[in-house]
Amino acid sequence: MEVRRSAMTTPALNTDWIAELRRALLRWFEAQRRPTPWRENPDPYRVWVSEVMLQQTQTATVIPYFERFIARFPTVQALADAPLEEVLRYWEGLGYYARARNLHRAAQLVAQSGGRLPSTADRLRELPGVGAYTAGAIASIAFGQPTPVVDGNVARVLARLLWLKGDLKTAAAQKQLWRLGEQLVDPQRPGDFNQAIMELGSMVCTPAQPRCSECPVSHLCAAFQRGQPTAVPEPSRRAPTRQVVDVSAVIERDGRFLLVQRPMEGLWGGLWEFPRATRQGRESLETVALRAAQQLGVQAEPRSVLTTVKHTVTYSRIQLYGYLCAWQSGEAQRGEYVACEWVAPDALENYALSAPQRRLADALRQYAGVLWGICLP
Repeated sequence: MEVRRSAMTTPALNTDWIAELRRALLRWFEAQRRPTPWRENPDPYRVWVSEVMLQQTQTATVIPYFERFIARFPTVQALADAPLEEVLRYWEGLGYYARARNLHRAAQLVAQSGGRLPSTADRLRELPGVGAYTAGAIASIAFGQPTPVVDGNVARVLARLLWLKGDLKTAAAQKQLWRLGEQLVDPQRPGDFNQAIMELGSMVCTPAQPRCSECPVSHLCAAFQRGQPTAVPEPSRRAPTRQVVDVSAVIERDGRFLLVQRPMEGLWGGLWEFPRATRQGRESLETVALRAAQQLGVQAEPRSVLTTVKHTVTYSRIQLYGYLCAWQSGEAQRGEYVACEWVAPDALENYALSAPQRRLADALRQYAGVLWGICLP
């Protein structure tokens, strides 16, 4: 079936074409579905946790984090009762920490309301951190509700099946994609259908090199029939990437190092880090390290670079320097942070850190072991 329309117009789909798409996708999914711990036991809580973790994160990466998280927080009540800092520690390394904060807050709300997740997409969307995609996934997989899902994988599959042109990330195009999803979702097996189309996009209908010879619905695909499987979706405009240099002052005082906790909201909310500042203009690394210390009321002497970490946040490529400093004077004040503590190297593992800050902590632990001749786990 070929639809010569842009993503701005919702095409009317042939009922026989829809029926064949459902049959082919579900047959393929039954044979090819990847085993995951949340599919083995699609309890609503486990589905919820998995779907939140799968936002912006690949399945293979999520599985060990999911198993560890569920082992520690096996129920909504267990998650609601846990302190946020512990939840963040178990989330450490997955990134996008607002997901963990929202999950924790939502668990508290669900626990206060009897401990049962809402079963409809509309009610699920009332929970913190649950958007249209996550609500649709939970409602269809855990509760059998015929609600669609549209993520990047699904949008790509739909664009190729139906030859949808234009920028699919615009609000108008997203609205049309959701309407298409409503037409396509199988009312008898909505959870399996949604997982199948997402899995197809993840494993077969990939962005750069789709494996059309392995696709169960290539005979229904307009892009394949045209011989142009990668011509759609068309690329969206991307904001320019900016280069950023940050410096974390790794300040030593009597064998301990200063850690600060970020505010609960915003980037890396609630996580701990070595005091950090961004270079302005042509500042030297030493100057930035001093500024990172001084914003807490601490005077320090920069010594040397401990290590360098590269990471990316949205459209910023960040070069993060860990700069070893010696405390000179002043008692640490929280300033814009939530808390500050002097921490021994062997206790760093007890604090929830972002991935780049964890790499600084690991480098510091190695440095401390060599410097003081101690064995750190």
